[in-house]
Amino acid sequence: MLIIIGETNAAGLFGKIFPETEFIHTWNSIEINAPNAVVIAKNGAPEITNALGVIVGENAEHSVKRGVQLIVCGNSPKNTVCITSRTADKITLALNRALKTKSGVCEPLELPLLLLEGFSEFDYMAAFAASVLFQSEIKD
Repeated sequence: MLIIIGETNAAGLFGKIFPETEFIHTWNSIEINAPNAVVIAKNGAPEITNALGVIVGENAEHSVKRGVQLIVCGNSPKNTVCITSRTADKITLALNRALKTKSGVCEPLELPLLLLEGFSEFDYMAAFAASVLFQSEIKD
């Protein structure tokens, strides 16, 4: 289950670039306690006590309990997910460290993708991170 909190269009990339997934869109603060949830919260998140991962922007304030993976998306290679290159029609995303997924561990990797209009860099990084956590095959 993918839960998106806050202002991001990442959900629009699922079914176009990234595989479709069940998701819930919410704009309000909610408490999430679901072991297989992946949460995208660009500008911070409500209290997350039990989830597979929480995806945030690099400057976001966040609150997660010990044991919940925090995936930070930003322009620095120190972040969990970053962009390594971008052209007019392609974007290359990098997972900079191993993540625990629903079915094991995903080691660092880079992935070039088609760049669609109407989506921010954060949208791409967040959808990429969620797909990695769900261990989904990504369309190229």
